[in-house]
Amino acid sequence: MTPKDQLIQELDGVSDSLTAQVLDFLRFLKAKPSTVVTTSSQPQATPVPQSAKTADTAKSASGLPTIKAIYTDGACSGNPGPGGWGTVLYLADGSKHELGGADRATTNNRMEMQAAIAGLQVFLASGQTTPVELYTDSEYVKKGITQWIAGWKRRGWQTAAKKPVLNKDLWQQLDEVHQAVAQQTGAPVQWIYVRGHAGNEGNERCDTIARAFSLNRDVALTEHPAAIAWAKSGA
Repeated sequence: MTPKDQLIQELDGVSDSLTAQVLDFLRFLKAKPSTVVTTSSQPQATPVPQSAKTADTAKSASGLPTIKAIYTDGACSGNPGPGGWGTVLYLADGSKHELGGADRATTNNRMEMQAAIAGLQVFLASGQTTPVELYTDSEYVKKGITQWIAGWKRRGWQTAAKKPVLNKDLWQQLDEVHQAVAQQTGAPVQWIYVRGHAGNEGNERCDTIARAFSLNRDVALTEHPAAIAWAKSGA
C-alpha cells in the first residue's frame, strides 16, 4: 500500500475541519508551477460516457432501459455526524433514476459506500447483463473495492498495519453485490474516479441529493416508472 493510500484510510472518521487542515498543508508542500493535464477522469460535458450515446435502448427483464452509467456520492456534516448519500443511474433512452438516503450518525466514507451499494443493488435487481460503469469521487471506495479488499480478506479483515478494517460491514456488503454484478454480466464493474465539485453533472447531482438527505431537507428525485413498479412489487 502506498503512503497516499494509507493516508486515505487513516482520514476516515477524522473531522472535516482537521481533514481540511491536513489537505491545506499537503497542498502547501506540493505547491509549484504545473501543467494541467486533461484526463478521462476530469469533468465531461455530459455525465454519460461516449459508449452510452449509441442507439442501444434495450430493456432488461424488469422493463428498465439499459443502465449505462451509475454515479454516486456521499455527504456528512461533522464527519462523524448526520449524513446522506445520492445515486443516479443514467439510462440508455436518455432518462435517469435517482435514489438517496440518510443516516443520523455516520461518516462521509460510509455514505460514499452506501451510495455505491444502492446503485449496484438496483443494477443487480434489474437483471441487466450488459456491463456498467460506476463513477465515484471517493478514492477510498474505488481503491478499496478494486485494490485493497483482496488483502483485507486474505488477512482476516485486517489492514497491512494489522489493524481492523474500518467499515467492515459495508465493505462486505459492497463486495457481495460487486461480485454478484460481475457474475451477472460476465465482466467486472468499471470503477471510474471523477474529481468532486468540479462541474461534472452526474457528480454534482449526486452531491445535491446526498447533502439534502444529510441536512434532512426535501429533494425531488427523478424515478423511472419501471424501477418504481418492480421495487414496490418486491422484485
